[in-house]
Amino acid sequence: MDKRNILFIGGDERQLYCAKSLYDCGYEVSLFGFEKAEHIPEELMVFHNPKIAVILADVIVLPTPFTIDSYLFAPLSERKLKKEEILPFITEDKIVFGGKYDAQTKKYLEAKHVPFTDFLSLESVTLSNAYLTAEGTVEKLMACTGRALFSQSVLIIGFGRIAKQLLRLLSAFKMNITVAARKKSDLTFAKLLGAKPKSIAQLGDLSGYDLIINTVPAKLFKNSVIEALKVPYIDLALKADYENLNYIAFSSVPGKYAPESAGELFAQIVSEQLAEGAYE
Repeated sequence: MDKRNILFIGGDERQLYCAKSLYDCGYEVSLFGFEKAEHIPEELMVFHNPKIAVILADVIVLPTPFTIDSYLFAPLSERKLKKEEILPFITEDKIVFGGKYDAQTKKYLEAKHVPFTDFLSLESVTLSNAYLTAEGTVEKLMACTGRALFSQSVLIIGFGRIAKQLLRLLSAFKMNITVAARKKSDLTFAKLLGAKPKSIAQLGDLSGYDLIINTVPAKLFKNSVIEALKVPYIDLALKADYENLNYIAFSSVPGKYAPESAGELFAQIVSEQLAEGAYE
């Protein structure tokens, strides 16, 4: 049995589920930065000193995303954590997992010859996150409207992985679905899947829909267009300050709506890579 100690630093409930899953697989697991968590399994060791925690660890699982506004993403920590409290003690004999590292951190790990994996660069995680995001968005749509989705008209802006999963799920509710995209190939594909295709350039004032979902990480419309909307606009890609209660920025969906599923996927990746000796 692999007895390497795996340390989790910060993160949300996904990391806690991941930690418990790896403990159940036989790993020694410890935590730092989870003081506000409601339920920490008694079997897991809890550190209060980041330096000692990192030095004693063989494998370190960092938050996904790693940082937000220059601080570690650690919503369950009682205080804000700086990456400078962690990085100096991560040496080349450690193995690091995490997601969405900032450029400076990547450069540091590479310079120190620290082997690391970015969860979000893996196709299995990308596809799983797309599905979990789509599923969570469907639940959000139903909560927003208080109505059955059947026969309602919905506009999906963009046609990447998340939008494709949304189209598949919303089609099961017999909705009237329009997909807006730039590429002709995307519009053709959307039409083949049963949606009404529409060029983003032809969207205009966004009228004529009961629900709108944006998956494009770019500001496509003037503020006045969004602020005039009378229907829910679910934004999965941006977080803007529009003066309209119908505008809903909806990010980090897997961590909020399916943390156990997301955490177990992370655990599977860590376990498989360690078992395969990917870093030996």
